[in-house]
Amino acid sequence: MKRKLFTPRPNWQQEHENIGFDYYNLPSLDGSIYWSEGVAYEFTLKQIEALEDAANELHQMCIQIVAEMIQKGNYPDYFQIPQNAIALIEHSWRHNTAMLYGRFDFAYDGRQIKMLEYNADTPTGLLEASVAQWHWLEQVENIPNRDQFNSIHEDLIKRWKTIFPPTSHLHFAACQEAGREDWGNLEYLMDTAFQAGLNVSELSMENIGWDGQNLVDLNNQHIENLFKLYPWEWIWEENFAQYVTPNTTWVEPCWKMLLSNKAILVELWKKFPHHPLLLESYAFNKDLKLQGKWVKKPILAREGANIRVVQDNVDQGAASGSFYFDDYDKYGYIAQKWVNTPLFDKKLPTLGLWMVGHTCAGMSIREDEFDIIGNDAHFAAHYFVE
Repeated sequence: MKRKLFTPRPNWQQEHENIGFDYYNLPSLDGSIYWSEGVAYEFTLKQIEALEDAANELHQMCIQIVAEMIQKGNYPDYFQIPQNAIALIEHSWRHNTAMLYGRFDFAYDGRQIKMLEYNADTPTGLLEASVAQWHWLEQVENIPNRDQFNSIHEDLIKRWKTIFPPTSHLHFAACQEAGREDWGNLEYLMDTAFQAGLNVSELSMENIGWDGQNLVDLNNQHIENLFKLYPWEWIWEENFAQYVTPNTTWVEPCWKMLLSNKAILVELWKKFPHHPLLLESYAFNKDLKLQGKWVKKPILAREGANIRVVQDNVDQGAASGSFYFDDYDKYGYIAQKWVNTPLFDKKLPTLGLWMVGHTCAGMSIREDEFDIIGNDAHFAAHYFVE
């Protein structure tokens, strides 16, 4: 695994604009921008195969835990699952409501692979992972025998076809005040559904209505199928929750709440202790004795928020690159063993392994000078050589 520098492509900004990746230039704390043109990570084919196998194995381990939790009706308190969500979690699982996608975050040093978390409900970074970095690979020069672990675009189109019959109508929704990144990802997924032969519509979550029997859009059209780039835990806290029924096919399905919750890391360690892909993890409480270096993570949070470092049971303060947000503090925390990964040109990369359906379809990389990959961390392309 190597971090390599390349000559920027001519008109690379326009290349991004052409595919709707118009948030490539969001500012970062170091004064540069989100997309790192001229930077890429090089892997060997053997490394890519190991990462792909790891993602597939971890996904199956996660699915096994979800199946057992639902079968037993046992949802530990540290998951903080709302009581009113359980019926739809169980209904969506038992009726095999299909998942679309998700993203594992891995720490990797070229040899050792460790799962950091599973972004299984509302992962973003998809357009740049699937299309933008593929275009980079096609257009950059002076890399012989190159390839990229990336069939995300094609696999998304295939996956839509397995979830919905041809010409089905699918609504896509995100928060009205969400940033350009969320809406860019939403519109990209809408385009893949359109290419799969589905009829698509876009609206904000705030503009979803109720006609007394069904969810409806602004044209009073029944919303039978809804992709929401909006976290399930937010839905269950809102008045909107009373209108959430199995009459709508939800993507992601409600059972994904169990996967997207960092408490799944605790269950993984219980079920598969000392597994080489896992980091030791526990539900955080005041009686927990933590020897060595750990991170304290909120079970439900985004963009690296509220992460703290604990050394020999003493809180060392916020991890570098993390920030604090009140709303993420209320759900509870886990403790996860610290993992050291090497810096590459003073940058710390985190690997994103993308699942489409139940199969790993590609990889993306975010890098930063901080320990925590936050919202303004840089996106870097990757390739492998045989």
